[in-house]
Amino acid sequence: MIKKPAGYDEAQAYTGESIQLPKGKYVCSIVQVATQTSQNGNEQFVILFDIAEGEHKDFYKKAFEAAKAQNGKNAKWKGVFKQNMDGKGTSWLKGIITSIERSNNFTFQWDKEGNEKTLVGKKFGGIFRRRQFEANDGTTPFVTELWRIRSVAGLDEAEVPEDELLSVGAQSGSRPSPADAAPPSFTDSDGFVSIPEGAGDEGIPFM
Repeated sequence: MIKKPAGYDEAQAYTGESIQLPKGKYVCSIVQVATQTSQNGNEQFVILFDIAEGEHKDFYKKAFEAAKAQNGKNAKWKGVFKQNMDGKGTSWLKGIITSIERSNNFTFQWDKEGNEKTLVGKKFGGIFRRRQFEANDGTTPFVTELWRIRSVAGLDEAEVPEDELLSVGAQSGSRPSPADAAPPSFTDSDGFVSIPEGAGDEGIPFM
């Protein structure tokens, strides 16, 4: 006879399968904001976010907790969006800030110490797409990623893009994996953010 372990009914099942967020439109909340310099030397505005409402509320938090239980300090928070802040990225950045301001009826104060903390907990509208990529084992799975940021009210009229498919005959290594992927509003990415175990009120370090 196999006896059921204590806590079995409450435990999360780790099957090795990757749970994926369906593409679509979601109200999101900001978990943390920071700036960092990319590997290409670009100054980037970085948002850590989660799903704020509906069936998939706290999707990225739950995914991180599951990853932490399996991988400990190597767990990664995958709800990350980066936007270049200079050059052609300035207009995209202004669109993001404006969308957040409209969604929360507030005005962001630039050039003030600690102003990034005023964005924590604020909501925005997220448009999520599916993108196909070539994995290291040669398979071509899909990843769901935050594609555009809009105001919450603007989600009603927004359209979810069709899946982005790999071009026929794409060579191995020619397309980025999810960890290297960048939404179309910026040009490069350092990958998902590693979150050490025990990160709390002091924030989630990026480096």
